[in-house]
Amino acid sequence: MRNTLLLLPLIAAACAGGEGTNPAASIGCSGQVLLRNIGPMAVEQAFFSAAGPGNWGRDLLTPTDIPPGGDRTVMATPGRNAVRIVFANGRAAEMPAMDVCTSGTLTISPTELIASQ
Repeated sequence: MRNTLLLLPLIAAACAGGEGTNPAASIGCSGQVLLRNIGPMAVEQAFFSAAGPGNWGRDLLTPTDIPPGGDRTVMATPGRNAVRIVFANGRAAEMPAMDVCTSGTLTISPTELIASQ
C-alpha cells in the first residue's frame, strides 16, 4: 500500500498536461509528412497550418519544388493541420484538416489531395 501511495504523485505528474502542451507530441508524433506528387505538374509550395486556413506561415518546400512523379518529406506541427498545395501554374488545392500523426503521407494529384498512412 505504501509503494502505491508513493507512485500516485508520479502518475499524476505524467498525466498532467500544462497549458500549451500538444497531446500529439506526447504520443511520439514527429509531424513528418511524405508529400507524393503523382500529377503531371510540379508542386512549388506546401503549407501546413495548425492554426487553420489563412494562417499559412512559411512554404515548407523552399528552396526546391516537387517534380511530377517526385516526393519530399517535410515537417509539420504534430496533430491536425490545414494543408495548402500550390502548383507551378499558380493553382492551389487545400485540405481543411489532416492529422499528420495518423496520416503520414499526402498524395497530390491534379484533382485532389489524399491523406493516408
